[in-house]
Amino acid sequence: MQGTDLKLPTSPPLGATFAVPDAPGAAALIVQGSGVHDRDGNMPAVGFRSTLYKRVARELGERGIATLRFDKRGHDKPADAPQDYSIPQRLNDLRAALAVLRDDERTGSLPLFLIGHSEGAMMVAKLAETESVRGVVSLAAPFGNTFELGKERARRLLSLSGAQQAKGELAIEYYDRLEAFFKEGARLLPEEFVEFARPYKGAPYQGWESYEWLAGHWANALKADPTSKGVPMLVVQGGRDARLWPDNPQRWEAWCATRELADYVLIDHMGHDLNDARQKAFRVDDAVLQTVGDWLLEHAKS
Repeated sequence: MQGTDLKLPTSPPLGATFAVPDAPGAAALIVQGSGVHDRDGNMPAVGFRSTLYKRVARELGERGIATLRFDKRGHDKPADAPQDYSIPQRLNDLRAALAVLRDDERTGSLPLFLIGHSEGAMMVAKLAETESVRGVVSLAAPFGNTFELGKERARRLLSLSGAQQAKGELAIEYYDRLEAFFKEGARLLPEEFVEFARPYKGAPYQGWESYEWLAGHWANALKADPTSKGVPMLVVQGGRDARLWPDNPQRWEAWCATRELADYVLIDHMGHDLNDARQKAFRVDDAVLQTVGDWLLEHAKS
């Protein structure tokens, strides 16, 4: 199924792909994880190549689900270029994308869903608190503040030796200095942040981050519970996801157990990128796609 390329009504306009199968039964917005990915999953600025979200869209299309996915702000900037995006801006981009689904005659009358991966799962959960959607799918989402998750990853490195331990020490210094800025309410311009962060390149500054985005995560700007607004939520966690807290699945399982509208699924072999971590070759795992597709179509009928 070939998608149609278009521009979202954002400033600046963001590229998107809208894929509508014959006789769709539902429509979904797909939102990427942290970083400056394009609509398919690539991050050209840092040489990262992926077709993760393109694959998810294609597989859902084969199950009769229309999808829209779009390029994130900053995806076309070179590495280490100053980034000025914020969490509120990105939420507004999601609203603009959702409006495309609502306004199109092929999908406007369909049940609309939000699908988010990693940080994108946090974004769609937050959006669902204020937007009318049929349900939310959360894939490999961190449970809690991702700024603290970064510090946790740095602390893990401290238990190692040599270069890895030194990297952890540098990362802890980076997070501590940033947190001091946040606590005093300091505002760094994009150029100032790049200058500040450059000595920490790779530990953990990667060259695509925005100061305002980091400050938003530190302040728990994406803490959300769409089920409190009557929105069903599917939470899918992986048993082989090494990028999150070791007890991340257990945290989500406990959270879902206290919410009637939350469904929890643990896929033992799933890695962070929705892959079968038992396999060397990367591919989106069939169990993930089946779980998501079945849940969407079931809730589309409700």
